[in-house]
Amino acid sequence: MNFGKIKEFVFEKKVYLIGAIILVVGFYGLKKGDHQENAAAVQDQVMQSSTSSSGATTNTNAVTSSSSTTVSKTVTCDISGAVKHQGVYTLKNGARLQELIEAAGGTTARAQLKAINRATLLKDQDKIHIPYKGEKVENVATAGLADNSQNSGSTSSSSPSNQGDGTKINLNTANVAELQKLTGIGQKKAEQIIAYREQNGSFKKIEDLMQVSGIGEKTFASLKDQLAV
Repeated sequence: MNFGKIKEFVFEKKVYLIGAIILVVGFYGLKKGDHQENAAAVQDQVMQSSTSSSGATTNTNAVTSSSSTTVSKTVTCDISGAVKHQGVYTLKNGARLQELIEAAGGTTARAQLKAINRATLLKDQDKIHIPYKGEKVENVATAGLADNSQNSGSTSSSSPSNQGDGTKINLNTANVAELQKLTGIGQKKAEQIIAYREQNGSFKKIEDLMQVSGIGEKTFASLKDQLAV
């Protein structure tokens, strides 16, 4: 047996084997590098998606906040009494009583202007009553603002219809619904009473109610104990 040839054969094969191992290791290293790059790319995409979602949420919140701000830019108030067009009006936030009066067509000739503060700042859901000449007003500075949840300091005597008279209805301040609480008074007669009041001014005494068309002595007698002025 020729040991020299065997040794030479083993050496040659060893070189090939080492070369093959190097190729395998290099190939594995390249694959691992590609895998890491792919993982990094996926992570970047996830982060970008998260950032985009966060931005969308922020934009949605901004829109919602903007909508809320828009809603609070107006106040809606109810005005009655000595104005040309009684009713409910919506004005910009920060509006004054004078602006509400103008929206209602201005005051009538029978308005008691000295009894109201036209510079009063309005709040949402305010109930305003412009007193007629002859109406009793306790506080000239704040007259016109009816008592409600937002204006606890209101002092106009025209605010409640029943003022210190138990269940009596004040002919000078009652609205249609309140007048219908009187015996024998329906919606039509209640509207006639208010129309008379707007045309002729405040009732000086309860007997003046008989000046309203359709209300005679018999009707008056049945409800006089329920009346006040």
